[in-house]
Amino acid sequence: VDAIQKLDDFIEMGSKAFSLSAHYYALMVPVFVAQLFPAITLIAVSLVLVRFAKNNEILAMQVAGINLYRVLLPIFILSVLMSFLAVTNQELLIPRLAEGLVKVEQSTFEEEEKNNILIEDSENRILLRVWTLNVIEGRLESVYVIGKHGNGKKKFTLSAKEGKWMDDNGWLLLNVVRHNYDDSGKWIAPAEQIDEYFLETTLTPEQLSKVDINSTLKSFKELRELCKKEPENPRYSVMFHSRVAYPLTNFVLLFLGIPFVIGFERMSRNIFLRVGISILICCAFFVLSYVCINLGNMGILHPLLAAWLPVVIFGCLGLFLFDGMRI
Repeated sequence: VDAIQKLDDFIEMGSKAFSLSAHYYALMVPVFVAQLFPAITLIAVSLVLVRFAKNNEILAMQVAGINLYRVLLPIFILSVLMSFLAVTNQELLIPRLAEGLVKVEQSTFEEEEKNNILIEDSENRILLRVWTLNVIEGRLESVYVIGKHGNGKKKFTLSAKEGKWMDDNGWLLLNVVRHNYDDSGKWIAPAEQIDEYFLETTLTPEQLSKVDINSTLKSFKELRELCKKEPENPRYSVMFHSRVAYPLTNFVLLFLGIPFVIGFERMSRNIFLRVGISILICCAFFVLSYVCINLGNMGILHPLLAAWLPVVIFGCLGLFLFDGMRI
């Protein structure tokens, strides 16, 4: 997907495209591994267990008096070791490659658009969330703004379909819905529908385009320092708690996926159905995680809940299914 998005850049590079892309994606391999590790683990375990079930090896072990949980024990032990490797990759290898990766990306790819931007304007006490920024035209799409009182409580929120830079320290937002809040952070009815709204801010298109939003390149220590430096910015707290929850993601998906692979008799004859369900489980988990993290970044959901809610929900469901397997 990333290569398709950068296809135009590769074409413009001409004869240098292969060497530059090879260098870039070689640096990106540890990042891709960190992002996809839980899904890779679940799919790999699913394929192994499907093969065992197809050859009746699990049934033979159960007939011999071996408990199913004992059969699965080596898988979980191996998963623990792999989780340590994943944490090592995330905390030691990726931060060392981060500076070189950013330099290669900035010097190689010229992006007209930036996506998923979250930045704070401390001078005007606002938190700005932008789904798409057109750097050249200075236009925004899907804008969400949180204004704060002096005590840190929410003062107002703005939801706008689009916006454009006005060259006089502000953005002109179009099709805006504004919600107001009192000093204690309680909502004041009703919501306001505004065709045009001028948002005064020091955040220019150039500043927005330089925002570093890639938390996957930061170590646990760096995230903790960012939380201490800007405690009022929910984005860093969400990153921090997500990193704490990251090692458990692997086990949550295993507890969810294994029962569907070997725990239900009706599915035992269809290899594609079982592996397909495992993939759908991964997708559902990551979709919920993505939604919660974005809600946390916008201040709607507490950072702790944003990071741990998917783990708790899917973890409880996984334990329930795992406990209900035929042993």
